[in-house]
Amino acid sequence: METRDKFCWFDHISDDILLHILCFVPRTDWKHTTKVCARFRNVCQDKELFRKSVLSYAYGMSERDLEEYLRAGCRYIETLNLNHCYWFSSTTLAAFIPRCKKIQELFLLDCKLTARALTKILCSLECLKSIVFSVYNLLEFSNIINGNQDVQFALRHLKHFGLHVREESNGNKQNSLQFHLSQQTTVIEYCPNLESFCVIGTPGLSQKLSKRLVHTLIVKTEHLQNLKTMSINCTNDATSRLYFFGILVKAFDQPGIRFTNLSVSGLDLKQAVKRSYFIRSLKESCPTLENLDLSKVLIDELEASITIEDAPCLKHLNLADIRSESRCLGLLISASRCSNLVSLNLKGATSGCKYWGKEELEGLDLVLKNCRNLQHLNISGVHVHENGPDRTLMDVLTQHDITAFKSLALSVCCLVSRINEKGKTTKGFVSKGLGKRQRIARQPQPSTSTGEGSDIGSCCTELSRLHKACPRITSLELINTGFSQSVVLTSHKSVYDPCKVSHFLRENDITQVSCMTSLRYLQLTGLPGVSNGRFLKEIATNCVHLETLWLAYIGLGPQIQGMWDSLKFFKCLLDLRIEQPWMKLDEHFYQSCLGCDRLQRLVIVSKNSRFEPKPLENFVAKATRLYVIQLFTDTPLKDCDRYQTVLQKRYECQRPGFHAVLEHLHHERVPGVLAALPLVHLDDITHLSSRVCSKPLLSLWGE
Repeated sequence: METRDKFCWFDHISDDILLHILCFVPRTDWKHTTKVCARFRNVCQDKELFRKSVLSYAYGMSERDLEEYLRAGCRYIETLNLNHCYWFSSTTLAAFIPRCKKIQELFLLDCKLTARALTKILCSLECLKSIVFSVYNLLEFSNIINGNQDVQFALRHLKHFGLHVREESNGNKQNSLQFHLSQQTTVIEYCPNLESFCVIGTPGLSQKLSKRLVHTLIVKTEHLQNLKTMSINCTNDATSRLYFFGILVKAFDQPGIRFTNLSVSGLDLKQAVKRSYFIRSLKESCPTLENLDLSKVLIDELEASITIEDAPCLKHLNLADIRSESRCLGLLISASRCSNLVSLNLKGATSGCKYWGKEELEGLDLVLKNCRNLQHLNISGVHVHENGPDRTLMDVLTQHDITAFKSLALSVCCLVSRINEKGKTTKGFVSKGLGKRQRIARQPQPSTSTGEGSDIGSCCTELSRLHKACPRITSLELINTGFSQSVVLTSHKSVYDPCKVSHFLRENDITQVSCMTSLRYLQLTGLPGVSNGRFLKEIATNCVHLETLWLAYIGLGPQIQGMWDSLKFFKCLLDLRIEQPWMKLDEHFYQSCLGCDRLQRLVIVSKNSRFEPKPLENFVAKATRLYVIQLFTDTPLKDCDRYQTVLQKRYECQRPGFHAVLEHLHHERVPGVLAALPLVHLDDITHLSSRVCSKPLLSLWGE
């Protein structure tokens, strides 16, 4: 409060204005707000503050704080969002949520709920119309529905249903689960008014998808007529895929059904469902579709099978990593017909050919010409090299009005516009055939020179042109096409073979990123041309709003250790993820990290390195806002277990939501550890991947 001569400004505004101001204060700070003064405490009891209670990501909020909040607002709460509050016990949730009788929307994604607690909550909320929750045993959940008439009765008014499955495949046990599930009815049986049905499994644990699918579940087809949203993520969990596809098959089989949101990520159209059903349903839904996710779909004759025509309402289109022998040219042409597109994901959408030629660039040119509302674009995972006198990717992007762009993901090699050798332009990077990489004249070596006599032309102009074309961009990803996956996802070393063209993107070129002062999220993955990492200080100094920073495989060796000194200049950073070999995780490194005053999550993946225990303990003690720390190194497993236990016991009570993971990088138990991670960490920061345009349906999950 601003005071002057015992004059308080808040004494001269009405309660209505004060209430309007407090509506913008996060609900997680409600307890602190009530302690300001008696007037604040009284206003904080108003029903408008409780009606929509969003408490997701409530780091630092204890169970006692939650109980106090729910007691005060139980008569008014209509929407309760506790997504990713994984530290609240099932007992607490079951004791206090049922008191909020007016709840219509309930989001419990990533929360720990037993079958008994879930039953109590469902049976107590008579006004419930939308629910999202996580289960650790899909068969137990199915048994609850099929064996409890009170639960069946409680589900009759549901319109939106979201299910997150944490269960992983486990040999014979998994086969037994599939057999029992196939004999039971699904939630559709008891939800005649259901409009949205979403199922996700734990993502990121496997790059290969199971092609096996047992027979479908028992579904009342008359209950599918109202469905407008069907969604599944790309999960390798066979049980959750069975549960979803059993309903999906029946939904596609219904003539006349029209979807508004359709996500079939990872669907195998050669085995999972009849392709004709899917194609017919897709065509019938085109006039009403708003979100379409076909990422990682496996289909033969892609361009002949899937066409998107007459989709005036389509806003989000995800075509990432489609698995087909055909090229993506037809899909680009189809996307260009969707004039209202806001988000387009073309990550790796080249099937067997990872090189974009003249035809693909012309297709992208047509998309940018017709889709005037486009704000988010992902074209990472493909090689876009100079092709003789033709236009480069940056030429295609900058010739259109892309000032409204907010998110962009690019391959590193597309920022290299030309390669000069003794003042002559060469065509050393032209692709002559599908899937073939052209050899270059000589092996590029890292260098910081960018003068006229260097091997590289004016590369910095590419990022400068990009900044001038979209000055308000807030999310940027520069990802090397040679990067496949994070090393923590498997028990063996991942293959990282950087594109040879990317070696010519040097230190001074990357510095141009610092001109994008509106950035809040930045990912730099695979920059082999960097020699010392001085560009990071320029980014920290100019991009003062940056909240999320991901760095992976910067340079070609351990010579960039000095780059970590620049971390102390990122004053607004919340999430920091570094994947780099040969890191020195010593007191000097942690001291730099302490400069990030607001840091909440820190993830380090580093082979051939070990952390020093004492500096680590001191860092966690001094970083008072740190709630998540994950270190995947080559530290002996015995030391990892010891210090993980020490940190977890010491801070889990002081900082509700604190989560520590210290693991040997390539140990066989790593996949199991990842499976047990809270979804908010595994999907958001542990799993290194492209995030731009990857989650268009977040509103369905209360995100």
